Amino acid sequence: MSEIPYTPLAGKIKEYFDKFQEVGVPSKVNKEWLKSVGFASGNDYYIIKVLKCIRFVDESNVPTDFWKMYKDPTKARVVLAQAIREGYKELFETYPDAYRKDREALYAFFSSKTGKAKATVDLMVSTFMNLCQLADFEAEAPKLEMLKPTAPEKPIPHIKPEKSVISELHINIQLHLPATTDPTVYDNLFKSLRKYLLSEEG
Repeated sequence: MSEIPYTPLAGKIKEYFDKFQEVGVPSKVNKEWLKSVGFASGNDYYIIKVLKCIRFVDESNVPTDFWKMYKDPTKARVVLAQAIREGYKELFETYPDAYRKDREALYAFFSSKTGKAKATVDLMVSTFMNLCQLADFEAEAPKLEMLKPTAPEKPIPHIKPEKSVISELHINIQLHLPATTDPTVYDNLFKSLRKYLLSEEG
């Protein structure tokens, strides 16, 4: 049997969701938080299971993207419709226009899926119908952007320029020779050049 949540205070559902828009996003939705925003009765706590059903909070009762997007009044009704479709997926697979169905049709569905007593099934129907009154199923549903952790940017490595490779080296040497008619002066000069420039030791 399926588990379909409900609240004995279905008539307060609008009050709950109005408050969700009014206050900041809590770190966790629990009894203590509900008390802090004015919902302190024991029956108020049933809304937590309803919120979990429609994916407004996760399994740890932490608000999801649905909750955060619902805080935008321009998107709230459409976001809630999308959340209801996901939470009551099996119902919408049976009745794509489930939000238009009357109490009799909804009662028959919830009763067959849960096997609960009439009074309990009536509360399931009332919970669903009151949720739908706050939603807009006709508008196009916005896409939820799943928040992925952003990878830290890697620093750009500093690349040292490679040393230039010299494949050929050309050296121009200019000699200012003294004016002389003695050939030995030139011979000795070129011998010195050969010794210091062309030898392996030089």
